[in-house]
Amino acid sequence: MRLPDLPQRDRMQLRAAWADAVGVPVTAFDGEGVTWVERDDLDSVVVIELGAAMVVAAPRSALIALETRHRVTLRDAAAVAALLPGSRVVGSAHLLFTGTRPAAPSHGVVPGDDRDLALVREAVDGDEWAEAGVEPMERHWAVREGREPVAVAGFQRWHTTIAHIGVATAARRRGRGYASAAATGAVCAAIDAGLVAQWRCRTGNAASLRVADRLGFTRVGAQAAVALAVP
Repeated sequence: MRLPDLPQRDRMQLRAAWADAVGVPVTAFDGEGVTWVERDDLDSVVVIELGAAMVVAAPRSALIALETRHRVTLRDAAAVAALLPGSRVVGSAHLLFTGTRPAAPSHGVVPGDDRDLALVREAVDGDEWAEAGVEPMERHWAVREGREPVAVAGFQRWHTTIAHIGVATAARRRGRGYASAAATGAVCAAIDAGLVAQWRCRTGNAASLRVADRLGFTRVGAQAAVALAVP
């Protein structure tokens, strides 16, 4: 992982945000080891890897079952679930960040509205739309062909310093740079607001990774989550 590639300010902001999210001191993301955090208030296992540091937060019983496992296993939600009877995979994801404005987009980008969201939602598979998570975000941008919206993007401020980015493109309009263009609007606005832009991409979603790479995001970590069996 390449956490040192990010500017110091951005490194500090993303560490602070994830430390707040998991409920650990920010120093837990220093160093190169695994920090085990007992959280009996959780009904899940949450694994966050940033650079060479990893934090695993879970109830004590789950930590005992996982504490001898290699970090390659820990960042794989399916592998973690296999070790915990009755648990359910929530998912594994790559974590990417940038604090730098991307290049000017190849398509025009405008502020998005409810019509843009509704029409792109109709042109996207339901699971893909839910995964993108664009609709509930606080600000939106769109790319249109004439009056027809072909891609929408947004960002949601997360733990004060992070802007989580989401983007969706109409299924029949992909491969033309629309996703990158729409996401550029969201990323630039986030950077201008003094935030670090976060791209969270499901493991295996190669198309999303390609868009993030084109926008200049740096891959710096991973996330895995498993829902535990209810007693």
